[in-house]
Amino acid sequence: MMDEKRFGELIAAFGAEPSRWPQNERAPALAFTRDHPEIAARLRKEAEALDGLLEAARTAPPPARLEQAILAAAQAETRFAPSWARLAAVLALSAGLGLGWSGASLRAGGSGDAAYAMAFSSFEEPAFEALTDFLQDEVR
Repeated sequence: MMDEKRFGELIAAFGAEPSRWPQNERAPALAFTRDHPEIAARLRKEAEALDGLLEAARTAPPPARLEQAILAAAQAETRFAPSWARLAAVLALSAGLGLGWSGASLRAGGSGDAAYAMAFSSFEEPAFEALTDFLQDEVR
């Protein structure tokens, strides 16, 4: 059995038109309308005013061509950097690596190769000591 509070909540949520009410609550709501016609009429009248405003504000759906154009534009959009930015990043990285490698190999005695080997070796105690000794010698 539906009470006035639940009927008011139903009308506020779904409007005055019974066809919009949930199927499982429609029969109890219609029974409430029959049993309490004054209350139901007052609540439905308030809801009908709001329903009218909402219907007046309804707009037509966009044309199918517009919807297709929006979807096509969204699918065509890439999420990557423009090709010129990718090319610039590759060139900068290549130049940095090339200059760094060639600068290390220009040092006397090929010590640059040793520095790379030590930098990528494990930092166990002997290797770490060797690396710190090498760096101290380079600073002097």
